[in-house]
Amino acid sequence: MRLILIGPPGAGKGTQGARLSERLGLPSVSTGTLLRQLLASGEDTLLVREARQIEQGAFVSDAFANQLAFSSIAGQAGFVLDGYPRSVAQAVALDGFLKERQQVLDAVLIFSLTPETLSTRLLGRRLCSCCGATYHLSAAPPRVVGKCDRCGGELVPRREDDQPEKIALRQRLYETQTAPLIRHYQDRGLAREVLVEGSPEVVFQRICELLLISI
Repeated sequence: MRLILIGPPGAGKGTQGARLSERLGLPSVSTGTLLRQLLASGEDTLLVREARQIEQGAFVSDAFANQLAFSSIAGQAGFVLDGYPRSVAQAVALDGFLKERQQVLDAVLIFSLTPETLSTRLLGRRLCSCCGATYHLSAAPPRVVGKCDRCGGELVPRREDDQPEKIALRQRLYETQTAPLIRHYQDRGLAREVLVEGSPEVVFQRICELLLISI
């Protein structure tokens, strides 16, 4: 099975992608994770040098995103893509890449949730400043407020832009930039909207029912 997950930051794509990967025995490919791995590799390649420029604020080019994704799914019979494609141009490039390999997409899951729920999720995200453990103030809180269960380190927001005004801006940008991509997959009959309100377990059950996967 070849799947794409589309949704705003904080919608739970990483969580559900990992669950689908485990359930189906498929690689879960997150371009964000791949980018971080490149930056941590210490290698000196063209791809790593471009990743460093992106870390410093450069625009993520379609060519770079395509190369990053294609290098991870080449030779794979199936996959779960999270964070790619992010534009119609990237989607068209992916279509061509798969066509060359006589492969097709099975479904594109569009994660749907209210702006209020998204804001609550993002505002509650916390990260240990020492060991990197992750928490959520309501869904997965630490035993001691503000302290990491593992090492006692201070908990900080996971992202600098997890602030109300920046969250609202990111949501507007997502809706503006992603709408054409969603229409691209709707026109091809691949888009499947899934409500991601509720617990991760409930959301995963909805996804499995949608994809006709036994739990």
